[in-house]
Order: sequence, then C-alpha cells, then structure tokens
Amino acid sequence: MAIEEAHTRIKKMIYLNQLAPGQKIIYSDLSKRLNTSVTPVIQALNRLEAGGFVNYIPNKGYFVGEITQEEAMDLYEAREALEIYIIPLIIENITKSAIDKIKKVFRKYKRETAGGPNRKMILVDAKFHMKIAEYSGNEVINTMLGDIYEKLYLKYRPEYLAAPQLREVSDEHRQILDALGRGDAQTAIDTTVKHIAASKDRITRALEYRQDSGFYE
Repeated sequence: MAIEEAHTRIKKMIYLNQLAPGQKIIYSDLSKRLNTSVTPVIQALNRLEAGGFVNYIPNKGYFVGEITQEEAMDLYEAREALEIYIIPLIIENITKSAIDKIKKVFRKYKRETAGGPNRKMILVDAKFHMKIAEYSGNEVINTMLGDIYEKLYLKYRPEYLAAPQLREVSDEHRQILDALGRGDAQTAIDTTVKHIAASKDRITRALEYRQDSGFYE
C-alpha cells in the first residue's frame, strides 16, 4: 500500500508541477514530503520509470521525464489517428445540451486560467479533448488517449505555451465543438487535424529552440 500511495502522490506532484519536467528527484526530500521511508519512494519511482514518467541516469539518479522531439511526434501521430477515428461515433452520441454544457464548463476554465501560461492551462486542453472523447463510447480508445495525454502533458513544460497561443487553442476548441454540434464530421475532422498539427508545431518549435540554445548540453 505504501508503494501504491507513493506512486499516486508523486504522479500528482508532477501534475501540479511541484515536480517539474527535467528536475532531479532527491529521495530524502521526497520521502519527507510524502512522510514515508525512502524504500517505497524508490520503488514508486521504478514504476514511474517503467511508465516513462521519470528517467533514471546511472550515477546521477532519477529525473522527472521531459518530452523529446521524437516522442512528441510519435504521441501526436497516435493522438491524431485515434481522435479522427472516433469523431463519427461522437457525432452519433453527443447532444446539443451536452455541447452547451461543455462550452459552459470550459468558458469557466478559461476565466480561471487567464493571466499567463501554467500547468493548469495545459491540463485544461487535455480535459477538453478527453471530455469529448467520452461520447465515443469506446472505452479502449479513451484509455489509450488518456495514456497519450499523460505522456504529453506530464512531460510538457508550461512555458511551451504562451498567452497568445492559448487564445488560438480556445478558438480551435470552439470550432471543433461547433462542427460536432452541426453533425459535420468532415469539418470536425479537418478542424481536429489542424488543431493537433498546430499543437505539434508549437511544442516542436519550443523543443528545437531549447536544443539549439544548448539547454540540453
């Protein structure tokens, strides 16, 4: 039970950006924060490493996982294939009242996250797409998408998303919902492809900049 609890709490700390991508994890500090011994912390980190959320470097220790260009490309390709596939299913199941409710909820999120990029804003984007995906009724695909979003956003630095880009994301969300509401599968697919491509471009450019600037050296 101690290992499972440590695993859950460490993962939550990454969600809340209390442990940031690229940050070195100090066993003793983490065990104090979790009020547990070092052993379950290390075992929990081993599980997180197996899931790709932390990295172990010999003679250096554990670090919070940070997304690479190659991994980001693979994840976005998988995300696009799955989200496009379920759009006709979503249109079959989603109702106007459901769309209105989603719009209302995410207008509230937008107000709460106004003021600049942070981890919460990044997670709002994931929640939006996962909420829509629920209406596909395909639990297997939803689980796969959940895993993809965890990889993308737990290893995604908040500064990769600037305030002007956040407005673009919000507009793209609205366009997707409008297309779904009209039952226009092709426009929903085209808009989703464009939205995912823009997201992939944003993170790719950010990663290229960090690499070119010598951050990883």
